[in-house]
Amino acid sequence: MSNVKYGADAWDARFSSDGWAYGREPNRWLEERISPLSAGKAMFAADGEGRNAVWAATKGWDSHIFDLSAVGQEKCAKLAAENDVTVTYEVDDLETRIFKPQEYDLIACSWFHVPWNVFTTHYPRMLDSLKVGGHFITEGYHTSQLEMDSGGPKSLDLLWDLDEVMAIIGEGFEILHSEVESTILDESDLHRGKANVVRIHLVKLH
Repeated sequence: MSNVKYGADAWDARFSSDGWAYGREPNRWLEERISPLSAGKAMFAADGEGRNAVWAATKGWDSHIFDLSAVGQEKCAKLAAENDVTVTYEVDDLETRIFKPQEYDLIACSWFHVPWNVFTTHYPRMLDSLKVGGHFITEGYHTSQLEMDSGGPKSLDLLWDLDEVMAIIGEGFEILHSEVESTILDESDLHRGKANVVRIHLVKLH
């Protein structure tokens, strides 16, 4: 039985169209940072319709996803089949998921925004499942994105302040990249235009 909380219906509705809510191609930041790495076991948290995990699987990664959406799981299976790869997809919830310690060589996510009290408690739990030497790569919307129309949640509680995020997840990691950047998004109609983002790449030290 999967651990699903309120909110799954909204994501199921978003992913129910014939198209792809956030496109079929991987997030550009994740692609840039993952491409040089040696393939291993990877968790793509909240990967929705599976675009990042499927792309990684085509590069040799053993790709896994957990996400709230059963419809996203179906769309991911379709995308994986079109690319002749397999992705392990569990319908599950960050707040209740059981993470095994030191399981993954990579944890990656794009736009995985949760309420701040959930972030502070459960992002560190998730990162405990990285192996020593494993990579955490993520892109999220900065707090200054609130007034912009290129995507992202319209709640400061869900947006990221870099210093606050790093204070929660940075201990025990080497920082390869940790910046607020302005970029031009072109993922889909939901993510298009100039955006202010937080980009992070960490390596687990111990």
